[in-house]
Amino acid sequence: MTKDEILEKSRNENQNKDVYDLEIQNKAARVAYFSAPVLCVLVSVLQFIFTKTVSAGIWTVLFGMFAVTFLVKFLAMHKKHELLVFLCYLVIFVMLLTVYVFQLTGRI
Repeated sequence: MTKDEILEKSRNENQNKDVYDLEIQNKAARVAYFSAPVLCVLVSVLQFIFTKTVSAGIWTVLFGMFAVTFLVKFLAMHKKHELLVFLCYLVIFVMLLTVYVFQLTGRI
């Protein structure tokens, strides 16, 4: 097998996607996924310092993102663990969304 044949086979297997680029995208997504809670804490602390309140909105988005992540994993892998984690995050998301709506309407 020649070098060109090997490269052609590799391109066909990877559907003409750059493997290095895919690895970098996955790494960037992992870093963003794990840094999001830190950023939420930072925003919440700053909000509390300046307004003495904490909005549930940012936490609603964060837990919604976590729920969707585990839903996608469950749909792809059909593992009960992924479903259980999705359901836990979904419950937290719904509770936070309720609190956020109450905050927006002035009930809290």
